[in-house]
Amino acid sequence: MGLNEELIRIKTIMFESLDMDNYFQDEMDELERAAQDLSRDGDYETSVKEILKVLRKSKERILKDDIWDKLENTESNKIKKGEMDKVEELAKKYNKTSPKKLATAIKNGEYQPPIILKFGKRYHLVAGNTRLCTAAALGINPRVIIAELP
Repeated sequence: MGLNEELIRIKTIMFESLDMDNYFQDEMDELERAAQDLSRDGDYETSVKEILKVLRKSKERILKDDIWDKLENTESNKIKKGEMDKVEELAKKYNKTSPKKLATAIKNGEYQPPIILKFGKRYHLVAGNTRLCTAAALGINPRVIIAELP
């Protein structure tokens, strides 16, 4: 690999890292809530700092059905293909982005991936419930970030 190719590769990695850090910053309220909920309920003692640490090491991947079926803190695994009306109701209930707008973004692959924490054999959704519900109604297995806590 030549010097220019290596510099382009390094800049790409740096850009992707900065972009993900911005995304994690945008979801900070959700990260804080997850740390508090998991620690308070005695399920798993963690902190926002620990969650960010494992998130930065994580890669995007397609959410497989076996994980989606047991995912906690979401209604998405109860939504069937074609049930966009249920997703509309949830979006209104939680004052979230219109699933119609999300549907276009998901079909085009232009959305921020939902964030999932894995601890032990459990999977807990941190951010992206409406995105997951919309994907479920579309019959699409979406890209997600699954970070594994130690």
